Parts: sequence; structure tokens; C-alpha cells
Amino acid sequence: MNLKLTLLTHLKWIRGENGGVRANLYGANLSIADLSGANLSRADLSRANLSGADLSIADLSGADLSGANLYGANLSGADLSGANLYGADLSRAKSIIGFYGTLHFAFAYEYNSEKYIKIGCLTKLASKWLIEYKEVGKKENYTEHQINLYGGFIKFINDIPKIKE
Repeated sequence: MNLKLTLLTHLKWIRGENGGVRANLYGANLSIADLSGANLSRADLSRANLSGADLSIADLSGADLSGANLYGANLSGADLSGANLYGADLSRAKSIIGFYGTLHFAFAYEYNSEKYIKIGCLTKLASKWLIEYKEVGKKENYTEHQINLYGGFIKFINDIPKIKE
């Protein structure tokens, strides 16, 4: 696999240009790869090995990262909005804080100096979650205990000045 060519044709695909093809990196071994600043928006990275990879300031919006190994990856400034991270290993990933709740995995990250929290498939600004978490929890049929549990994580993220390594 030629990674540079894959990234180039993926960028063409995003732009709607001739010769563009969506990046299919399913199961690819990209361990310790330098993908900083790469546009992998809507790419298939499911089950890929991205352990130790540099994904700083990469666009991973809408990417399928389900089952991916992101152990120790640098996600500083990466856009993870709308990304599918179901079953992904985010252990020791840099610039991300994870929380295993009773229903869904939740994680927080920074993008463009804003803190975001993703719980299940919902991504919101941390400040928005702080206002809406009780209402969302009730709508999603969370118990009062679960609402309070996730609420504690949301409050913690809002209270810290910055999400760091």
C-alpha cells in the first residue's frame, strides 16, 4: 500500500475531483506513522493499527475508527467530530480523556481551542453538555444514577483549564 497515494486520492475524493477514491485503510498497519495534518475525513480506518501514530491536527471527522488501535496515538488538535470510535482502543492516547460509563464510552478532546465531549454517538461542546446533560440523559432513557455519573465527567471536563497529554 502506498500511503501517500492513498491520502492524495482520498483528498481528491473529498473535493469531488476526478480520480478521487475514499481511503480504505481497514486493518492497515499505520503504527507510528506520521499523519499529522492529514485529511482523513470520512476515511475507513476501522480495525487499523494506529498505535503511536502522530495524528495531531489531522481531520478525522466522520472517519470510521471502529475497532482501531489508537494506543499512545497523538490526537492533539485532531478533529474527531462525527468519528465512529466504537470499540477503539484509546488507551494512553495523547490529548484525550476517556471515561467508561455504565452505558457508553465517553471521551473529551480539544479542537480549535474548544473542549468537546462525545458520549456514545453524540458530540457536543463541553459547555453545551453542561447545560443539556440531564435533558439528554432523560431523553436517552438513562437512569438518574447514570445521568449523575456522566454529569460528573462533564463537570470535571468543564472545570479543567485544558486537556493535555
